[in-house]
Amino acid sequence: MPYPESHRGFLTRTQVERLRKAIDPKHVDKKQGKLSYIAQHEARAELTRIFGYGNWDSEVVEMSFLFEYEVDPTHPEYPRDRDGKPKSDAKPLYYRACYRAGVRLNIRDYWGRPVCSFTEYHVELNSILPDRGEAHAMAVTSVESYAFRRAAIGLGDRLGLGLYDGGKETALVAGTLQITDKESPLYLPPAEPTQSQGTDRIQGAMNVAADQR
Repeated sequence: MPYPESHRGFLTRTQVERLRKAIDPKHVDKKQGKLSYIAQHEARAELTRIFGYGNWDSEVVEMSFLFEYEVDPTHPEYPRDRDGKPKSDAKPLYYRACYRAGVRLNIRDYWGRPVCSFTEYHVELNSILPDRGEAHAMAVTSVESYAFRRAAIGLGDRLGLGLYDGGKETALVAGTLQITDKESPLYLPPAEPTQSQGTDRIQGAMNVAADQR
């Protein structure tokens, strides 16, 4: 079935087949040895592999500063040794900053027509850092990265959807009606059997019938 004329773009069957595959285990990392996630650079690379250069983009729709606080030697988060005393090599003062970000991921087809968009949000509080500017920079880049990767899971398992199901690396979606529904422009009817295949099928049926006598 040919692709219909539409202001909205369409993914190809090959792109859909790629998206419904499970995530590549080599792209899965673990935060603190427990939480499974796909690194931002791997997500961006996979988006380019599937949709091509220039056929996807992400935009920050919100970046809001929420709060910051200082961590001095009296604070429970201050670096301490095994005896609970402030570490001798620790800085006099540390900082933590928290931001909220929203990121929209836009997907286009090979002809530049918009296919879909996904918008997700995240809040992130960075680890303590001795430089106030670096604390804010880390919080901003980290919260944007999380929101971006959350938006990407709208595209399914290849971009990490299954990881939200207890860290599973198997395909959660597995299949889609886009491929099997006859009304879909991606539907590919089964190939007609060749004459030799048809003859072999008839002969096989005759052999089964003869064996059952």
